[in-house]
Amino acid sequence: MNSRFISIKQVLLPLLAHPRVAFSLKWFVYVWLCINFLQYVQDDILAYNSSLAADASLADIILTFRTTIDTAAWLVLIGVFELETYALPDAAFTRWLDRVFIAVKALCYTCIAYAAYGYLADTLELYDLIALGHIDDLCSIAGQGLFLQLDAADYSEISLASCAALDAGSEFFQIRGQTSIVSVNELDSIRTMGWLDFGNAVVWIVVVILIDVEVHLQNADKFDSKRLSYARLFKMLGYGLLIGACLMWFFYGYALYTWDAFLWIFGFWAIELNLAEWEQERLKELNVETSSSV
Repeated sequence: MNSRFISIKQVLLPLLAHPRVAFSLKWFVYVWLCINFLQYVQDDILAYNSSLAADASLADIILTFRTTIDTAAWLVLIGVFELETYALPDAAFTRWLDRVFIAVKALCYTCIAYAAYGYLADTLELYDLIALGHIDDLCSIAGQGLFLQLDAADYSEISLASCAALDAGSEFFQIRGQTSIVSVNELDSIRTMGWLDFGNAVVWIVVVILIDVEVHLQNADKFDSKRLSYARLFKMLGYGLLIGACLMWFFYGYALYTWDAFLWIFGFWAIELNLAEWEQERLKELNVETSSSV
């Protein structure tokens, strides 16, 4: 089965001939992922200030910060995989450390799954709307603590100082229980982005579980198992879907989302490269052991 498709490892193998380049690219991606994390923290703070009422529940606040929670969990998870597949020597792995990694991963998976639920809940809220009717001038509702949702990530306060510059002249809706309003012109694209966020999160969960399966199988020296082949095949399909999501964000004009999504793909390709190097080294060791035993 291995010969019937090209795995992501095979695509990345040429980089192993240039270890300095591979190392530099990996850490360039990791640093940028941390920088982008700070940008998402800022975006979530803006969303919190722009969409939630003062008496919002703790659950609503946590949902609003779902991207921050999600990204923090992903950063920890990629750090654990980096330790497992590259940074730590074999002698460092003990039962105690294995249990720590399992516990940390379980916490990360819980946060990631909750974030995916948050994307779903947030998207479904876009179908629970209060019709405000046709508004020709947003200054007519200025000073009421309302915010105009410009797109899937950006908001603008409807104040006396800014209302004249905001686009009006269309139907508007208020998201029930929130202080943000959205125009009918932007509603469909914001909903599309919501479903894309949710679908992207689900695919990532599947991909990272498959990476975890591959780490387990390689650790058991099961390089020729069918489970490993299927894990690599479905991972390749998952990466294809994730790249498709990147292209959709680019098409809709979300440059930061596109950049961030590609960074995460490259970040986990760095883990794939670690797995490829680990497999090469382990296969050489097994060949030497086999030759010496003959």
